[in-house]
Formats: sequence, structure tokens, C-alpha cells
Amino acid sequence: MYTIFKKLFFNKTIRNFSVYGLGQAVNIVSPLLIIPYLVAICGIDKLGIIAMGQSMAYILIVVVDYSSYIIGVKDISVNRNNKLELEKIFITIFSSKLLLLLIVLLFIGLLIWFVPFFYNEQAAFLLSATIIIGQFLNPTWFFQGIENFKWITIINILSKLIYVFGVFLFIKTEERYIDVNLWLGMGLILSNLVGLFWIFNTYKFKFEIASFSNIKKYIISDFSFCVSQLFLATRNYSAILIIGFVGGDYLAGQFKIIEQVINLFRTYLQMFFKFSLSYVFFEMDKGFKQGFILWKKFNITNFMALVFLLLTAFLFSEQILLFFKVKTNELIELNLYLQVALLIPLLIGISLPLEQLLFSLEKKNVYIKITIVITILNSIGIFIVMNYFKLYGVFVTLILTELILIFIYLKVLNLFSSNLNRSK
Repeated sequence: MYTIFKKLFFNKTIRNFSVYGLGQAVNIVSPLLIIPYLVAICGIDKLGIIAMGQSMAYILIVVVDYSSYIIGVKDISVNRNNKLELEKIFITIFSSKLLLLLIVLLFIGLLIWFVPFFYNEQAAFLLSATIIIGQFLNPTWFFQGIENFKWITIINILSKLIYVFGVFLFIKTEERYIDVNLWLGMGLILSNLVGLFWIFNTYKFKFEIASFSNIKKYIISDFSFCVSQLFLATRNYSAILIIGFVGGDYLAGQFKIIEQVINLFRTYLQMFFKFSLSYVFFEMDKGFKQGFILWKKFNITNFMALVFLLLTAFLFSEQILLFFKVKTNELIELNLYLQVALLIPLLIGISLPLEQLLFSLEKKNVYIKITIVITILNSIGIFIVMNYFKLYGVFVTLILTELILIFIYLKVLNLFSSNLNRSK
């Protein structure tokens, strides 16, 4: 028993996951504190506006992040022992993100000024842009590549502490709902500045902007991948914008409550995806066989844990909704939505590992095409069903989208496997 405990305690991967998981746990816990409070203070309709502002930010964040959280992580991981190459990659990506941030902020200004749906809540949407500014400063893609999960945890905890305390101390009336996303953005900005200071101080990187040719090369080479990630973010976050546009703020608020529960599991799955990404990339770079063994080891264990968590949520779904301050006259309807929607993270627990495998096998172009097609179908589907079946139709559409995605991924990977066997 002592030997097993010693192996677990001193295993670097498990230690890293524990440290990384601690920071990500804060991402999971903070909405559990904030959402019920906002429902009680601001109401479900204002929660819907807050959520739509966040969704707009999360979609546009992808443009600023570009390919840093996938390809950037891979480049940092492979070159982790080459300081000069690390500096070149870091400065090029950071400079490119600055240019992309300016373009995104200009786009938001035009969107708010010319589109009535956004103009009517211009203050809430404008302040939501601070989330994008905070994400521009976010250096966790670099920390993931060098497997420094301690600093990812420090940034996450500090960010969420600022956010939570800001909301509880300053959001005291319904009218202050416009400041909620400002506090989320301020948490990101301040915590990420601390992380950047550590990187520059530790690695002695120069404070400079990359050459225009390097920025241009980075943007052009990863443009198609960024487009795919933009489509992916649209698929993940546009539902609430469509619901708000078609059904109004109140239905958007109801969706947000269910989505927040689903996002607890989505956040957990994305945490595991990001944590294991550099390990899988590193092993796949040595050889497919040993990389695939590690991929299976990571993801099968994680899926078993996910099933247990989802069963628990299904059994206590009513209690979960009561925790989020859902009124008793809405409980039966929202409980049905929640129990159906729990299928979504179960399917994501299958599709995300398959997606990781596609990246590892250098199937980026195939992934891009799949993502674009799936997102278009998903958005059209949600818009249609909202007019006839409201929220129930939305959740069914999201489930069908994940099923189709899994089927396509399996077909692509099976084709790759067949070609690999023929070449031997």
C-alpha cells in the first residue's frame, strides 16, 4: 500500500494534474457561487443579457487566441529546451495577438453601433470586451507547453478571486448587471499580467514586437485553423445569442442556467483535454504506438470518471436547479431540460478525445472542414427549432450535433488506420 501511495505521490504527471486541477476547480466553483447570486439580485432576464455578453466575448476570443492553444502549445512543447526558439515563438504569437485584438475591438465597436440587438444593451456588450482584452494577455498556452501547471493554477485562482469578490462587493442592485462582465475581464487582465511578468523575468525575453514578416507568416499559416476554431466557438457559444435574438432575454436566462450545469462538465473535459495535450503531442512526436497507448490511458480513465459524475447529476437534478434559485413553478420544465442536456457532456467526453487524436496525427485540415460544416448545420438547426420547439428543441439539436461529430471523427480515424496498416 505504501509503495502504491509513494508511486502516486511522486508521479510527475499525477502531481501536475493535481496542481492544474486545483486551478481549474476554481473555474468550476466560481459560477456555482455567482449564478445563484445574480439570479437573486438581477433576475433571470438580466442573467440572459450577461450570458449573451460573455458568449460574444468567448466567440471573438478565438480570433485573438488564433492557434496559440493548440499549435502554439505544440511548438512550445517540442522546443521547450531551446530558449532562443521559445523566445521567437512567444514574441511572434504575442505580437500577432495584439494586432488581432485591435481588429476585434474595432469589430465590436461597429457591431454595437450598427446592430440594434447589440445597441440596445451597448453598455453590457462594450464592458464584455474587457474579457477579450484579458484573454489577449493570457499566457497559459506558454505554461501548458512547458508543463508549468503551477503558474496556470496561480493565474486561474487569482483571476476568479477578483471576479467573485468584485461581483459580491459591487453588484448590489439589478441595474449593476452591466458591470458583471467587467469584473470577469478585470480578473483576467490583472492575473495574466502577473503571469506575463513571471515569464519575462524567468526567461529574460525581450520586450519587443515581432517583425511584420513573422506576424504575417504566423497569421497566414494558421488562418484556416483559426477559422475552424472560430466556427467551433460559434457552435459552443452562439446558441444563447440565437435564443436571445429569437426568444428574448428571459429564455436566454433559462438556457444559461441549464448551460451552466453543462459547462461544469465541459470545463472539466476541456481542462483534461488541455492538460493531456502536451503529453500526447510529446509522445506522438516520438512514435505513434507509444503516443496512442498514452492517449488511451488518459481518456478511458477520464471517461469512467465522467460517467459517474453525470449519473450523480442526473439523480440530483432537481436539487441542482433549486441551488440555482429556480422557482418551483419552473422546476418541472427546467428539470426535463437538464436531464436531457446531460447527454451533451457525455458525448463531448467521446468527441474531444477523438479530436485530440486528429490533432496528434496531423489531421488539422480534415478537422477544419469538419468543424465548419458541423457549425453551420448546428446554427441553422438551433435557429429553426427555436421557432417551433423552444429550448427543448435546442438541447436535442446540440445532442444530435455531437453524435454526428463522433460518427465523422470515427470514420476519418478508421480510414487513417486502414491506410496505416496498408503501408506496413
